[in-house]
Amino acid sequence: MDAVTRKRLEFDRIVACAATFSLSDMGRDALASTAPMLHRAELLPWLERVRELCNFLHEGEALPFSRLPDTRGIMTRLELRESCLEPQELLDVHDLLDASSKLRTFVYRHRSVYPELYSLVSGLWLEKSLQYEISRIVDEEARIRDTASDGLQVIRHDLREGRGLLRRRMERILKRCREHGWLMEDTVALKHGRLVLGLRVEYKHKLQGYIQDYSQSGQTVFIEPAEVLELNNRLQDLELDERREIERILREVTGRVRAEYENVLHNQELMACFDALYGKACFARETSSVLPALDTGRRLSIRNGYHPWLLWSHRGQQRAVYPLDLELGADEQVLCISGPNAGGKSVAMKTVGLLSCMLQHGFLVPCSESSVFPLFDDIFIGIGDEQSIENDLSTFSSHLVEIRRILHGATAASLVLIDELCSGTDVGEGSAIARAVIERILRIGAKAVVTTHLGELKAYAHERQGVVNGAMDFDNSSLSPTFRFQKGLPGNSFAFAMLRRLGFDDELIAEASSHLGSVGVAMERMLDELREQLLHNRELESGLRKAQQQLAGQREALLKEREEFERGRREAQRSAARDVQKEVEYARKEIRSIVREAKAVPGGRGVEDARRKLERVKREAWQKEAGIAGDIPAAAPDVQAGDLVTIVSTSTTGEVVQVQGDEVVVQCGNFRLTTSPSNLQKTSRKQSRRDERKQAGSAGWSATHGSLDSTRLDLRGMSGDEAIGEVERLIDRMRLQRIGTATIIHGKGTGALRLRVTAFLKEHPAVKGFRLGEWGEGGAGVTVVEL
Repeated sequence: MDAVTRKRLEFDRIVACAATFSLSDMGRDALASTAPMLHRAELLPWLERVRELCNFLHEGEALPFSRLPDTRGIMTRLELRESCLEPQELLDVHDLLDASSKLRTFVYRHRSVYPELYSLVSGLWLEKSLQYEISRIVDEEARIRDTASDGLQVIRHDLREGRGLLRRRMERILKRCREHGWLMEDTVALKHGRLVLGLRVEYKHKLQGYIQDYSQSGQTVFIEPAEVLELNNRLQDLELDERREIERILREVTGRVRAEYENVLHNQELMACFDALYGKACFARETSSVLPALDTGRRLSIRNGYHPWLLWSHRGQQRAVYPLDLELGADEQVLCISGPNAGGKSVAMKTVGLLSCMLQHGFLVPCSESSVFPLFDDIFIGIGDEQSIENDLSTFSSHLVEIRRILHGATAASLVLIDELCSGTDVGEGSAIARAVIERILRIGAKAVVTTHLGELKAYAHERQGVVNGAMDFDNSSLSPTFRFQKGLPGNSFAFAMLRRLGFDDELIAEASSHLGSVGVAMERMLDELREQLLHNRELESGLRKAQQQLAGQREALLKEREEFERGRREAQRSAARDVQKEVEYARKEIRSIVREAKAVPGGRGVEDARRKLERVKREAWQKEAGIAGDIPAAAPDVQAGDLVTIVSTSTTGEVVQVQGDEVVVQCGNFRLTTSPSNLQKTSRKQSRRDERKQAGSAGWSATHGSLDSTRLDLRGMSGDEAIGEVERLIDRMRLQRIGTATIIHGKGTGALRLRVTAFLKEHPAVKGFRLGEWGEGGAGVTVVEL
């Protein structure tokens, strides 16, 4: 893609806009020099990196570094053997390495979220010894630190002391001269690197010293007092020593940098590349750009696409930018767009070219993610209204030269864009040439979008396979373009409507219509009627599609509800079976306890108490069974009264007492249980005795859940919904295990979690009461609940 095409598509403007977001000149230059990528495998990782950076920006994140210096000149200087870097240059190298380290560390921590970015920055060099060495020598203001070397520290200490002594002596001499009235300037001045006093010229012999300079008027003489001469000389020697020591230090550190030249250069290139990606991501965020699908074939589908430059330039203005919906199937090779003047034909054509160009240069594009773009090996554009004055070419001649260039360069993988194809000459001849050009494009195999007003070309596009018409719509009621693209019909130029809109009188319009002829008028009317019918059909199609989607959604929702219902029913059945088993085991335990108590109490009183307790246990068991019986599945017909069976869900053995339709009554010791035949299994009396001995040896409730963990629940760190779910499960365990009290730890904090828990406990029917913990229990950070 040449520079002329980039300029005509306004791609250079897009690059310039994106470059404003880059942090460094080397990033901006890397962005501007990006070459188009022709293969999906090469292009997709770069697009994914821009998308990951976009997601990073949308989450409100900031880059882990704030400064990215341009170190290209520094690296060029390092190629000279005797070169020595200045402190600012060393600081720039340090900041480059620091930014590299921070970026790689940050992306590594989030590598699961930004995998493509990590694949890029994982190659950054992270040896920090050079970075530490530079920071030891140079401070944040690019000044050499006193501690850069022991020698420099001594020299600067002597300099500070000497300058302090010199300042005190000069102030004393200045005071003496002031008292005598010799001074022309009441301050200590600096001339030729020496501290001097400005005396009136007539008093120059009053002060012993060396004349360093005169003022321009000759009225002031600057004298270095003799008594500070030796001290000044000493300071100059120290300053020279300081410069020599600094130069030695800089050469030493420069040698360290030069030794890591390849690594620093590698980091520079990767960081420039990242900076270019950052500029693209920021531009994508500003224009709401996305990553569409990349088609390996020939299909082009733009959904809700916008011209990026119009989006950018119209920001904050009350000017609408209209979306483009355009599709060319794999077998649709050439699109002929027609329609009114200033109706958006050229913008639509350029939008196709610019979005394709941006995408292949690694930019996200402003359109729907459902859009599909093929990859082109080149893009050619002829805009139709350029001419070459230097070559003495007319507008049409220049247009033909452009077409010749395009036809010579295009391939089967190219995109061709031609505005106002062959419109600058006689209509008949122009139509014939335009048809020949399109036929050549078809033979080449390129994808093409052309705009036209030529009626014959519209008819040709309607008949020719591989060529399709498209129109920019026009609102007849308001006599203005709508800027909406309609595929499948040629567009009307609406020249007469434009006459009315621009205020031409009816007489002129009528005369123009008469010149058009009845056939032309009928053709225009037919096109209008076809266009309206097409729009009506598309509205019906859209309504039908929406209705189908709605019905499909409702069907899916009903199926999901049915599945949820079945899942809940099955879970209720399993839960009911578990509850029966637990209640039976608990009842057995109660019975054994009652029997032991009755044996322990002499006389009939213990037996009477035991009888009452047994009646209570029976009554509770019957109440539990009554609530569960309705949830048990249907019965099988092969179980009869008198059969010895095992209840599968509870592993309880008993005798069938009665079969009542879908229910079977089983006598299990002192209890009668109602269940389904499908929940029963016939057994022998020998097996029954083994089961009874096994059950008798059981302690009833398992002690596994009766531990301290069952009476304490820690909710800290949970959300409100998570906490309520855990509290509900705690209460269920307490009820099953007959645990009376438990402690819920929710912490103090803002109190929101405590309020949520207490509100739930107030409404729970199994909760008898609750209170905050005492001083030794955790205070306001816990709630003690009693069932």
